[in-house]
Amino acid sequence: MLNPLCVRPRTHHQALVLNEAGEILLVETARRTALALPGGGADRSEPPHLAARRHLEAASGLVRSLHCILVVDYVGARPFHFVHCGGQVAADQVESVARRRALHWVDEERLLDVVAPDEHRRISHALAFQAWGSMLPALVHGMRP
Repeated sequence: MLNPLCVRPRTHHQALVLNEAGEILLVETARRTALALPGGGADRSEPPHLAARRHLEAASGLVRSLHCILVVDYVGARPFHFVHCGGQVAADQVESVARRRALHWVDEERLLDVVAPDEHRRISHALAFQAWGSMLPALVHGMRP
């Protein structure tokens, strides 16, 4: 039997990416009926920003530097959800993302209609912190990656 003190909690890493109109990039997920920010779990020993980047690229084809964290949410089952700042994408990138199935650009007013309540709270807080310019730098061994 595993010692519960030795089991590393799973973390979930998502990227908040906006287009020039301020719409939020959301993905369809296999496990949920609602849309969600692109993201997923980190592999063992994988730095958080690289986990978020890997999941964003797999879902959308976008490669973004995710050096800041907007929100950390403790939720229990998958204890920590991190929302990384993916910034704003240019119009040509929006067009390439639009061609992929299962991806949607959603404005903030429609957000509550298409995402789960916990996801809505995380996104709302992340948008507010991004607007305030309040971001937590993601460091690896004390340095910006």
